[in-house]
Amino acid sequence: MSKIFFPSCKAKASYPASSALLQKYIEKRYGISPIGCCRKHHDGVTSDDTGLVVCNNCAAILEESSKAKNIEFVWDIIYKNDSFPFPDYHGEAITVQDCWVAVEKRSLQDTIRSLLRKMNIAIVELADNYDRTRFCGVNLLAKCNPSNAKLAPRRYVIEGSHMFTPCSPEEQVAKFQNHCKQITTERVVCYCKFCTEAITMGGKNGKHILELLFPA
Repeated sequence: MSKIFFPSCKAKASYPASSALLQKYIEKRYGISPIGCCRKHHDGVTSDDTGLVVCNNCAAILEESSKAKNIEFVWDIIYKNDSFPFPDYHGEAITVQDCWVAVEKRSLQDTIRSLLRKMNIAIVELADNYDRTRFCGVNLLAKCNPSNAKLAPRRYVIEGSHMFTPCSPEEQVAKFQNHCKQITTERVVCYCKFCTEAITMGGKNGKHILELLFPA
């Protein structure tokens, strides 16, 4: 049994410096090199393998279109590493934005919060948190990505087709601005690229947890 690391194409593109630091950490501590894009390589995962992921969408694709019986987020192995050099944010209050693509993953949601506490962050919760979240930025305000629908049909079609409400770029910004009115902190931590971008579009400082764990 081996772990296969999917580093997230979108995370690498959006947070290149932090993603490079994460890859270096995974390679040095666990001897695991990234395999590449989940859309291209999901069928190379066997039932004896564990898919190690950064992205909620990668997890959904591996869950539905690969043979992997185990999916693990990098956040879990970082949390379990007692020697990880967690940055200290000196008690800064930061709001947590949960992601709809991981709406049922309470273990992931709890791990994200545990990591924030290890970084000395004071967590501020939204009313629609955990399994109440219906937020995923532009991802849900556009038509469903055909590749996502094909590779994760349960998530995006069978159970989630009603979540997509395409609208214009101007309407998207207005929706994100309205969403951010409830947020009392300047910075908001997300564990999804689309959520992070939407928070920033809404007028707050969206930070992916990857950026907080591996500040460039």
